[in-house]
Amino acid sequence: MASQQPQPAAVVARSESETDAEKEVRVPQDEKSGTSSPRLSDSLKDNRNPEDPEDRIFRQVITKDGKDVLVTWTKEEQAKVVRKADFLFLPLFSVMFTWMAIDRANVSGVLTSTFLKDTNMTRDQANTGVSLLWLGIVLLEIPSNIVLHRIGPHYWIPAQVVIWGLIEVMQCFVTGPSGWYAARLFLGLAESGFLPGSLYTLSQWYTQDEIATRTTAFFFGSSIASAFGSLISSGALLLEGKQGILGWQWIFIICGVSTIATGILAFAFLPKSPYHTGNLFSGLIKYRGWFSEREADVFTARIIRKDSNKKHTSSMTIKWKDITDVLLNWATWPYLIACLSGLQSINGLSTWGATIIKSLGFSSITANLLNAPGPIIAGTLGLVLSSLVDRYKRYGYAILFVGIWTLAGIIALYHLPVTSQTSWSFYAAYLVTQASPSWQPINVTWLSLNFKSPQQRAIAYAVYMGCSNLGGTYGNQVFRGSDAPLYHKAWIACLSLAAVWIATVLMQTTIFQLANRRFRNRLAAEPELDAKVVWTDGRGRLARYYW
Repeated sequence: MASQQPQPAAVVARSESETDAEKEVRVPQDEKSGTSSPRLSDSLKDNRNPEDPEDRIFRQVITKDGKDVLVTWTKEEQAKVVRKADFLFLPLFSVMFTWMAIDRANVSGVLTSTFLKDTNMTRDQANTGVSLLWLGIVLLEIPSNIVLHRIGPHYWIPAQVVIWGLIEVMQCFVTGPSGWYAARLFLGLAESGFLPGSLYTLSQWYTQDEIATRTTAFFFGSSIASAFGSLISSGALLLEGKQGILGWQWIFIICGVSTIATGILAFAFLPKSPYHTGNLFSGLIKYRGWFSEREADVFTARIIRKDSNKKHTSSMTIKWKDITDVLLNWATWPYLIACLSGLQSINGLSTWGATIIKSLGFSSITANLLNAPGPIIAGTLGLVLSSLVDRYKRYGYAILFVGIWTLAGIIALYHLPVTSQTSWSFYAAYLVTQASPSWQPINVTWLSLNFKSPQQRAIAYAVYMGCSNLGGTYGNQVFRGSDAPLYHKAWIACLSLAAVWIATVLMQTTIFQLANRRFRNRLAAEPELDAKVVWTDGRGRLARYYW
């Protein structure tokens, strides 16, 4: 599959400037590509003195317009171009993901209205429709990414957003179970591939040292979607009867129209590469881009300096072996088990949380407002946690922290009563559980970084997000109508899933640590293993796995 990726440049020579230490210890050159050994160059880089002026200059040869170009830049220039991407490129994806998540989560507000009565549906039928959305996403996850790699994310991703926005609006015409099932299934099909495609695109614009924080910023949209979805639902329900439109219909209309507008905005400003930031509407209109030619050179060179594998992405093809290398790798499966258990341990709250709060005696509008704070806190804490992960590279410990937090919250919810408006203790426990830091972006980043080639990373993103969406088919099903209002069976199911999640991550982290120790012991006798090194820790030790 030919891929159109953000940087059209290729590395062909030594990266970064020579310090005195490098003059004494020459970095071996790869016989085929001429690139410096990642193991030694990374070790030298990690041991530099940050106060040495020489260390503030970087050099990288790239190929541009068929010619080799030497790019020299400073740390200040690098920080400037990264800030521009953070404020102009990353927000486009964050906003698209926000509306995608709102379009999924707004069903929580819809279910607090007269929707079930107006459509003659039961609670369990509504659950079935929600599950069909997740099934639809899984069905076209890989085909959608094939299309993305063929025509480019700057075309495909905005088109997806507009299409599912239209379907979101059409849900206001649902009159019964069959229409609800069809609407949710087609909404899922339209959203297929958006997440792995977006994550892969972001991974080509940021380095390994930056990606965890940026992935969390991208997922921040999902974290706050429940909050904004609840606020939108509260406002929309106040429009009940306006223009002859019911409150739940207003929810679908407002969310759908906003999503369509976001897709059009993305089509206007999402660039093909750092060299195309001045192409409004994919080149239909030219304007001064937010990257100059010089800044695009620096942005591209800094990425390849950190990961020479990204030099091949402009002509990347994904083969069947890349798929099997990911699926048959033992290290892939703990991530998927953690995903299927951890995310679904509280996934049902995103659908039924507002309804549970309403059962305490609150009105529909108040219940939606009370459902808003938790996701905002979770997203904010997730950004803080991911910044620490980017700095210290301790992915497993961070996820274990969130897992224990979540487990404690679910235990409290199991023991507290859901009886009346005076049960503020239950709401407090619910809020604390909802506010556990967002950890999925940390987990998916962790998975991708343990694969070296761009092809394997692309497949890893698709497999993980497909697994995440597959979990959505059963995550909301634990809250059954027959179990209301105390939901003892639901909380037990959530507790079980959280326990599996924590045990999996603990085992995974321990195994990766032991595997790294064994890997280092083998390196001296088997130098060919050097090609499998993925990072060098703060103590200069080479590692096969991030942990």
